Amino acid sequence: MGNFIPLLILIALGGKLAVVDYQTHRLPNRLVGWLTVTQLVALTFLWQPEKLQAALLTAIATTVTYTFIFLLSRGSLGMGDVKFSFPLGLTVGWYAPSAWFLTIFLTFLLAGFVSIIEILLRRKTLKSRFAFGPYMYLTSILVTLPKLFVID
Repeated sequence: MGNFIPLLILIALGGKLAVVDYQTHRLPNRLVGWLTVTQLVALTFLWQPEKLQAALLTAIATTVTYTFIFLLSRGSLGMGDVKFSFPLGLTVGWYAPSAWFLTIFLTFLLAGFVSIIEILLRRKTLKSRFAFGPYMYLTSILVTLPKLFVID
């Protein structure tokens, strides 16, 4: 059961963040902080030092990558997305540390695909604001779910 805890935390608190971002185009620091602290406490409580180290390194690598993208995008990617990447990276790193970059790639692929569809359907324009957090959340779950059923 313990192996499910980090994913359940992500589903509950990350899901709330994804909904808030979708509705308001904001990822509140307080909620991101709660997700981060709760995830860190849970991972520490489960005490698997190798997995904890992988989760921390993955979270750092993910956050550095999103920070770099944030700087290159000149405001197209929000700082909330950068902050949200840390707890998402913790979860991905706990279950599938080697898939951290795949998660980022799939996030941009999925968000781009949905954006194109929304533009073609004339729901959005090229100038429209776009909530990125839900796609970060969804791909993090999609990458971690299969790893739950793999026996180490």
